[in-house]
Amino acid sequence: MTAQTLPDEPNYCFVPAYDIETEMQQIRIVIEGMEGFIPTALVTLSLDDALNICDKLNRRLGYDREAWTAMAAASMHAGDDDPDSGAWH
Repeated sequence: MTAQTLPDEPNYCFVPAYDIETEMQQIRIVIEGMEGFIPTALVTLSLDDALNICDKLNRRLGYDREAWTAMAAASMHAGDDDPDSGAWH
């Protein structure tokens, strides 16, 4: 799926950056079925804070941590079969 083929009502969730666990964490948006993420201006000072913020934001979308981390994992691995694909935008 690409931005051009995005459904009218996509499923999405908020996820931490996970880049370096000891540094500031940018909150990102992941869309189900689309590889990569959309960056936001939200940041936290730790991974724990980021997880708590994501839990709060995703709870309003109907996702518990298990559900939104599964969606994030699927997004991170969506480009694994395509050697020319960058998994993160």
